[in-house]
Amino acid sequence: MRGTWESRSEQEGASAEVAERLGIEPGDRVMRTHYVFREAGEPIMLSTSWEPLSVTGRTPVMLPEEGPLGGCGVVDRMAAIDIVVDNVAEEVGARPGLAEELLALGGVPGHVVIVIGRTYYASGRAVETADVVVPADRYRVAYHLPVR
Repeated sequence: MRGTWESRSEQEGASAEVAERLGIEPGDRVMRTHYVFREAGEPIMLSTSWEPLSVTGRTPVMLPEEGPLGGCGVVDRMAAIDIVVDNVAEEVGARPGLAEELLALGGVPGHVVIVIGRTYYASGRAVETADVVVPADRYRVAYHLPVR
């Protein structure tokens, strides 16, 4: 994706849903990062990611968008702490956008959004999970998947 993004990160206890996706216990500490992605200044996508602090805590990559590898993405950041991401799973769906999502994206109440639940794994262990939200009336999501 081209364009710009804004982000803010903070530590929190994992909700039951996030804990299940990450394979940790509810309440375990995670770094939550919320993103607004823009193209030509217009918001086009939202993302909220969670990384278990049992993996990234007290490392140079603890804050996804800061430090020497800030903004490099999950795979490169994890490699910097000797974790090899070898798998990603995505679940794609659609639903009516939440009020705060539509406000951030410039949508109208009731508009449908595409929601992608993505989780990165290293040797079967989840190292990051995220919810990506895209306005369905303005954009589509396309994939190019290599075949081995």
